[in-house]
Amino acid sequence: MSFFRVGESYRDSYQIEHVVPFFDGELAIARFDSKRYYLQTVHLQKQAPARAIQQYRSLSHPLVIPFMEVYTEDRSLVFIRPYLPIHPLREVISARQADEDQIVEWGKQLLQLEAELKSMPIPMYLLLDPRSVGVTDSGELKVLFCGLEQITVLQPTLDWGTFFYSLLSGHYLEEPIAKLPDNLPVSKPMARLLQKSLGNRSINSVRSQIETYEKKKHGKGLFGRLFRGEKKDSAQHGGKTGADHHSSISPPVKDPISSPPSSSDVRLSQTAKHMLLLEEQRKEFERREQERLEQMRQEFERRQQELLEKQRQELERRQQELLEKQRLEFEQKQKELLMQKAELERLKGEEQQRERREQERLERERREQERLEQERLKREQQEQARKEMERLKQERLAWEQQERKRLGRIRQEFEQKEQELKAKLQQEFEEREQRLLAKQAQEYERQQQELLEQQRRLEKEKLELERRRQAKANQPYPKQSLLTNPDSIGPSLLEPENTGKQRTEEEHISKEQEERQRLLKERLERESEEHAQLAKQFEEYMKQMLNKK
Repeated sequence: MSFFRVGESYRDSYQIEHVVPFFDGELAIARFDSKRYYLQTVHLQKQAPARAIQQYRSLSHPLVIPFMEVYTEDRSLVFIRPYLPIHPLREVISARQADEDQIVEWGKQLLQLEAELKSMPIPMYLLLDPRSVGVTDSGELKVLFCGLEQITVLQPTLDWGTFFYSLLSGHYLEEPIAKLPDNLPVSKPMARLLQKSLGNRSINSVRSQIETYEKKKHGKGLFGRLFRGEKKDSAQHGGKTGADHHSSISPPVKDPISSPPSSSDVRLSQTAKHMLLLEEQRKEFERREQERLEQMRQEFERRQQELLEKQRQELERRQQELLEKQRLEFEQKQKELLMQKAELERLKGEEQQRERREQERLERERREQERLEQERLKREQQEQARKEMERLKQERLAWEQQERKRLGRIRQEFEQKEQELKAKLQQEFEEREQRLLAKQAQEYERQQQELLEQQRRLEKEKLELERRRQAKANQPYPKQSLLTNPDSIGPSLLEPENTGKQRTEEEHISKEQEERQRLLKERLERESEEHAQLAKQFEEYMKQMLNKK
């Protein structure tokens, strides 16, 4: 299916005037605001990124027609480029005999272009096809297609050798060749260049082959002519030099006073003259060579001007013929279109009547179909809602069952942890209670030991007092005065002293015992309070755990 159509407009701006197939796409000539443009379509392997489109827009090279705008279509790109009259390279070469030097010069320009394309941020490539290359009226080379590697569909198939052969022979080739024909009318350096370039896509390799071609063809011819001219001039000047040399040499005049010249002086004089002669010959040869080269340059420029003028006239003639042919075709098509338009208008009236009746029938059918469709959709919605309710109910029941299982597992884990914690706390409480009771028992035993020790000490003191009392009682009485009664002296003097002292000691001992008992009672009460407080805290903790449960 054609993308561009004559008479239509692209993007409501570019009026299509002419369309031709161009490789896998199309090339059209369109008009917008009294200016003409090229519209070119290129198919894509994959979607082109934005930076690829920007790279096309910013591409600037003397051989490439600028990309004014790039649009993205369905799996393709559309290039908008300024119109420039271009003659296909095949037509230019077929119009005259192929010039090897011109083709090599074009090849060097295309090699330079491909090197720059491959160095782009997104590598590009040049399509080696004579249909993709053209020549302007001024003789400038222009390239119509530049692709993106791994993005555009069209890929190059020809190598540089096949491309050069196609230009020289005037035959278009779709596949590369492996060997040159034997009857190809080209020079030996060109044949070697073509053979070395077959199957070669390397830019540097082809450049080196072109340099070799130029050295062998131009360098050898120039030096050959120089050496041949030098030999001829040397031969001509050689005879004249010999004659002049013999005529210029006169017999030496003998000087009777001076000594005769030696043979070495004669040889040096002859060598100097010969060197001067050679220098004059070299200057004369250089002057003649400069004149000859200037004549060759002028002749080459004249021929080139004639050739370019001939090419320009031929291209203008072909362009005029092509435009005239296109104009006649356009007028013929325009007449046919007018006749078709009148026929279409007649048929259009009949078609409109049929379409009106058909639309009325279709409208009735559409309404009936919409009514049936609404009823069907309503039934489907009700059925879908019922299924959705059942599904939600099943999901809710399944969720409740899973939730009950999960809560059961959580409850079991909680009860298990609670039992473990309760057992642990009970064990800790019992251990603390045992330690406390053991501590109280030890304290009580210690206090009992202290009391027993104190009682033993008191008993010992008591026995000591008794012993002292007995010892005092057993002592002999002192001599009594004659006026005193011995029986009245003993009890009255000794008993009050002993009884007072004993009472004081007993009171002191009883106070110490009461103080110890009071301290022991306070300690027991304090430990009992701590024990009761610990038991109360344990009960409160158990109540909190039960409340959480």
